[in-house]
Amino acid sequence: MHELLLSSVIKEHEVPKILALLGGFTEMHERHQFTRVQHFEPSPAVKGISTIKELQKERHTNASHWNELHQILTKQPCTIQVRTRLTDSEVEGAKKGEAVNIPADRPRLLRWTELPDPPSQRLPPYMTQRRTIEIIDLGLEKILADNKFTRVSNIFEESYHWWQRDYFTEFALIRTWIAEDFLPSDKVMNLLAREPYAPYWMLNVRTLVESSPERMQQAQTQLEKVRDQFKDVLDFKIFDRRAMDTRILPVVAV
Repeated sequence: MHELLLSSVIKEHEVPKILALLGGFTEMHERHQFTRVQHFEPSPAVKGISTIKELQKERHTNASHWNELHQILTKQPCTIQVRTRLTDSEVEGAKKGEAVNIPADRPRLLRWTELPDPPSQRLPPYMTQRRTIEIIDLGLEKILADNKFTRVSNIFEESYHWWQRDYFTEFALIRTWIAEDFLPSDKVMNLLAREPYAPYWMLNVRTLVESSPERMQQAQTQLEKVRDQFKDVLDFKIFDRRAMDTRILPVVAV
């Protein structure tokens, strides 16, 4: 699969306007959600996924995705996300100072993304295009631990989401908290006791499509149309693609 993405920085005081604007544009109410995002890195001595044969047998519905990820990690170690959604009541119902419990039966989403494609005549500089793998599984933390992956960061997101019905285009307004403490995988920090990482939100306009030239061109055309429709309201930024590089570069002794 390939992800195509537009991004804009939204200041805190602009959020009510953006909520109303995107609600009217998509003709739907926003979906509010919280997400715990963990980042994992493999041990330097490990190449690929050592339990790949067991995963292909036990997780046959996702076997092709696990095999694709195994082939990638064999060639280049990368940072991997594990994303877990929480309900408003789970987060807001916790007492100040107490950690929020994550239900054991809550599905996790594994996400790997490649270094974005470089700008070219076929890809506008304001658009991010990158290969991605997404796998939903209840036991992702255990699978990664069994393969000697270590959690290296713990982030919390609050977000609002909208979708265009005629196209698989998602609008996501996101702000982030960074957890300084490393809680067990069944708990997450309490937002009531912390401040967001920065006084702004990120608006991402995202579509996920099959990795075929035709589908990727269709998605690119759709995002260009969205950019044109919002040209007087939103400033979609040009980001250095190296800021989105998840590859782990080898340490070279000097």
